[in-house]
Amino acid sequence: MKSSPAVARVSGGCNAIAAAILTIPLAGAGTAVLAKDICDTCINVRLEYPRVVRGPSRHEPDAPVSLIELPDGRFRAFAANGTTVAIDGSTPFDLSGRAQAVLMPGPAGSPSECGNWLTSVLQGAGVLYGLIHNEQHCNYRRGETDKSMSIARSADEGLTWDILGQIISANEGPAPGRQSGEGDCTAADGDDGFWYAYCQRLSDWKNFVARAPAGDPAPGKWMKWSGSGWDSPALRGSAAPLDGSIGMSAAYWTSANAMLVLAAASSLRLSVSADKIHFSTLAEPIILYDDNQWNRPAPTDLYAYPSMIGEHGFNNIGGRFFLTYTYIPPGADFTQRYLVMHEARIELSAAPRHPQVRVALSRWKNDDGLTWATTGPPIFAGMSFKYDAPLGYVMTAPPQLIPSVKLDECFSPRFGGFLTEAGGCSGEGSERHRVAGYVFRSEQADTTPIFSCLSPRYVRYTSGRPDCDSAGTRDRLLGYAFRG
Repeated sequence: MKSSPAVARVSGGCNAIAAAILTIPLAGAGTAVLAKDICDTCINVRLEYPRVVRGPSRHEPDAPVSLIELPDGRFRAFAANGTTVAIDGSTPFDLSGRAQAVLMPGPAGSPSECGNWLTSVLQGAGVLYGLIHNEQHCNYRRGETDKSMSIARSADEGLTWDILGQIISANEGPAPGRQSGEGDCTAADGDDGFWYAYCQRLSDWKNFVARAPAGDPAPGKWMKWSGSGWDSPALRGSAAPLDGSIGMSAAYWTSANAMLVLAAASSLRLSVSADKIHFSTLAEPIILYDDNQWNRPAPTDLYAYPSMIGEHGFNNIGGRFFLTYTYIPPGADFTQRYLVMHEARIELSAAPRHPQVRVALSRWKNDDGLTWATTGPPIFAGMSFKYDAPLGYVMTAPPQLIPSVKLDECFSPRFGGFLTEAGGCSGEGSERHRVAGYVFRSEQADTTPIFSCLSPRYVRYTSGRPDCDSAGTRDRLLGYAFRG
């Protein structure tokens, strides 16, 4: 799925809660308040440390990953890169099985002549349905490809698929010198009798939504939101842009009866909607990063094709879920793709809370004793790091009214990776690798200190203990991260 960065439209603030208020229980979060609109500043997200599931390879996902739980309790992932493959494993983190091709590109002249990318899997009556991104008239060197969506059905847990036909397309044809059409959609069951597909229109890079009856999602049954109703045919019909929504990676949040959409554009951002049409975006990123540079290699890392997956697969999530994405390290190109996964939690509080997002800061260690303190995947060519110790949770934006410190991650093959105040890596004799996040300048409730330490050989490292893990001397206090 040859992609370019989406245009982000971020709206902050808490939506007005003006309708009749309904109290609902949230998994792991006690009781929260929900109304016609969702209070986006009442949403809280916690991300655990990243796990590299697959890679490096040029064949790692070129689309959001889907995951299902099999009848025997094992899991099956669907990863697409022109050809869609199925990969089995005992857990969502164990996808080391052989990749089996289940969807190949279609014949020349067909809408899928350049590939069949399975982007979502939904449960039907005794069968699976798959949303499939298609491309034709592709000349990627010239930036040309024409996109559309089709739907397929499987009766054997996704090992074979019967393509039923196209369901979403644009009212334009192939365009010289640019991408055209409509695609990159993911779909989620809205728990209201309809399936909703969130897509991108290439003529203006706007997002839109189409839906179909959950009991009959066949071609011809999908309708686009026109701005006044679900009355525009999804095949070649017009759609209204979704103001305030960014991205196409959708999941339905069952605990809050809300639709979620993720976008990897100028950091990984989450949007939420109670009516599946009008979205607001959390002011704080889910993952903070420097750039969204698709021209590789680049000095920054790349996060692409995020997915939110339920504990038992599919993308109807509760208080706990899995976040996956395709990752390319700084300095690497598309031949060095990795599939990365986090455990995550999401809650809806009764009132706004700040900060809203906490991301695990962890220390990793290699066989030579070098350590690396990072919030991201600890990937560097020729070196292998294993999880060593938790250091707390950092913020992805500066907190309100409380002094904070922005931290950078420094790295060198000789000294490993450590944290310093933003802009300080070169003064420490290392290169800046990425932004780590924000910590409090002074101690707050439920926080833990983070120290910059020096080994007896004057190698800098990061510790969560005042004695620097009895491995060196304390140089300075960097700040305070959340304990949990």
